[in-house]
Amino acid sequence: MKNKLIYLQIIFLLLTLSCSASVYDYNIEAKSLADKLPELNNIECKFKQERILKNIDKPLISGGSFKFDKKTGIFFETTYPIKSSTSYTTKDYEQINEIILAISNKKYSKLDSTFDFYYQRSSSSWTLGLKPKPKTGIDKYIDSITIEGRNYINKIVILMKDGSKTTQWFSIE
Repeated sequence: MKNKLIYLQIIFLLLTLSCSASVYDYNIEAKSLADKLPELNNIECKFKQERILKNIDKPLISGGSFKFDKKTGIFFETTYPIKSSTSYTTKDYEQINEIILAISNKKYSKLDSTFDFYYQRSSSSWTLGLKPKPKTGIDKYIDSITIEGRNYINKIVILMKDGSKTTQWFSIE
């Protein structure tokens, strides 16, 4: 009886560990990603964004229309809570735009000197994790970038070193 309890506890522990596995448990080389991720095409869809900032109790929620063009980059047309337009082609967002363009065009070698890559696949979706390499400059600000998708990117999570977190969800209506 005592042995059965020990075996059950071991099985439960292993199941718990496997369920809590993170994409960051699966390191991959950049050159291996081209075969694993789908080619990302131009897209127009809806987005929702949640920003959690350090020392602010409530998350900041916004949303609207999103456009991605493989040649020019990322454009957000925010419709709530206020109307605004943001282009990731500007100097302020240049690095994020370059990352997404490199991934969509399968040019992972461009990012290889800046990031360590992590990849996880399930039957219907994939997750790509990027962690800045030490002493790259970006490692002072960004902790990680997690990108999830199927045929297109469904979600991006950016964790900053200061504890803030931005999550963006994308949906085709």
